[in-house]
Amino acid sequence: VLLKKGYGVECDWWSLGAIMYEMLVGYPPFYSDDPITTCRKIVHWRSYLKFPENPRLSPEAKDLICRFLCDVDHRIGSGGADQIKAHPWFHGVEWDKLYEMEAAFKPQVNDELDTQNFQKFDEVDPAPARTGSGSSRKMIPNSKDLSFVGYTYKNFEAVKGLLQSAGLDKSSSFTSQPSGSASDTTDMDSSAEANGSDTHMRTVSSADYMMQ
Repeated sequence: VLLKKGYGVECDWWSLGAIMYEMLVGYPPFYSDDPITTCRKIVHWRSYLKFPENPRLSPEAKDLICRFLCDVDHRIGSGGADQIKAHPWFHGVEWDKLYEMEAAFKPQVNDELDTQNFQKFDEVDPAPARTGSGSSRKMIPNSKDLSFVGYTYKNFEAVKGLLQSAGLDKSSSFTSQPSGSASDTTDMDSSAEANGSDTHMRTVSSADYMMQ
């Protein structure tokens, strides 16, 4: 998608790989506070897809993630979902009886907006929305959305350790570009600037990690 090659089911498998990484590790595979930097990391995934020493993932989990987050021509799932179901990471899963199995955890909720089962996060003021003139206006979220402000999951302790181990602070912009086509990111930046009011981008969540 970012490379403007169209959307297909392969994008969904990429997204599943990003979600799997985030759920097992605690932060997205191409994490950055800046959405543009996140997009650059996705385009240059070969240089940025790394696994931390802790938590330690099984070889099967790493293999499946790598087969999701890879070039579209080699991405698992291109031949159908049965390819994914047959992966060793899912060994022991009885797919035909999935709907008959009892859930390991049944959350108790009072209503559709009940968030008591979610991890508590630090309070963060929402960023103001951009307008075409470059000025800012105060965001007024819908009352139903207030419980889910900052919905992108982040294990802040894991992210802090990630940045420290890499010798980076919050202001780091990852300006050094890996080898590859420089036109990919250049076209992306210039396109964003040309769109005026469309330059505002929300925080990139797991489901946004789609390419090709």
